[in-house]
Amino acid sequence: MHEIDFEHVGKAGLFFVASIAVVAVAKLARDGLAFRSGRDLNELIAKDDNVAVAIEQSAFFVATVVGLLGAIVVGSATVLDQVIDFFITAAYVVGALLACERFTLRWVLPKLDAAREVMDRGNVAVAIARSGGLIATAFVVRAALHNDGHLWERLAWIVIGQAVLVAMTLLYQKLTPYDDVAELNKRNIAAAFPLFGLQVAVGMIVDAALQGESGGWRADLMSVGLDLLVAAILLPILRWLGDVLLLRGSTYAEEIARDRNAGAGVIEAASYLAGGFAVAYFLT
Repeated sequence: MHEIDFEHVGKAGLFFVASIAVVAVAKLARDGLAFRSGRDLNELIAKDDNVAVAIEQSAFFVATVVGLLGAIVVGSATVLDQVIDFFITAAYVVGALLACERFTLRWVLPKLDAAREVMDRGNVAVAIARSGGLIATAFVVRAALHNDGHLWERLAWIVIGQAVLVAMTLLYQKLTPYDDVAELNKRNIAAAFPLFGLQVAVGMIVDAALQGESGGWRADLMSVGLDLLVAAILLPILRWLGDVLLLRGSTYAEEIARDRNAGAGVIEAASYLAGGFAVAYFLT
């Protein structure tokens, strides 16, 4: 029987409590930003039973933990310095997620007033689509901060990852014969699931592409670019295979836009997630 390492257990407990504190602070920061726009997230969830707000809030919590635990690198000698490193990393992660909500997700879904749709109209479809962007950002941030380059390089990778997320999502919208944003405005949940799955898959691929030792800025950029080119080529292939193999006798477009078939949307999302897992596996 192994002896209990009380120092290790105590340190683990300390960082667990610190993680809870980070999530709590992140929630307060997000609540504060919403309150500045005249909206109370707690009231919307508890009193108005707004499921859309709850979905986004939950995705933000998950993204905070995924980003934080994946990005944290504690190399300091003393416990105090380790805690300081932890909270500095947490500040980067939470800041990136809040910036993603304010900027990136607007570019991902152009001409859409997300705050009005989610908070005022309780649009679950919009909340699901945006939740994918939050979780994808968490994967991007944790990979960028875990990189062994300079701080400016890590921050640059976050920006590049966000640009890739926007580009890939807009490419998907170009491939669909229907207007994705219009379908989300019409509360079509079936159209939200593929956007969720696609964004998370892109985040996982960026995460995997940035793993390992850095080969230099130019080499890393070329490597990530090649990996994402493969992902961009796979996108229409996965969509075509889904139509041929998974929805025989119909198409994603017909099922999602015409019939509002949420099951078809889930299947398409699953195909992107499976493709993302596969590409990420072979990159690491």
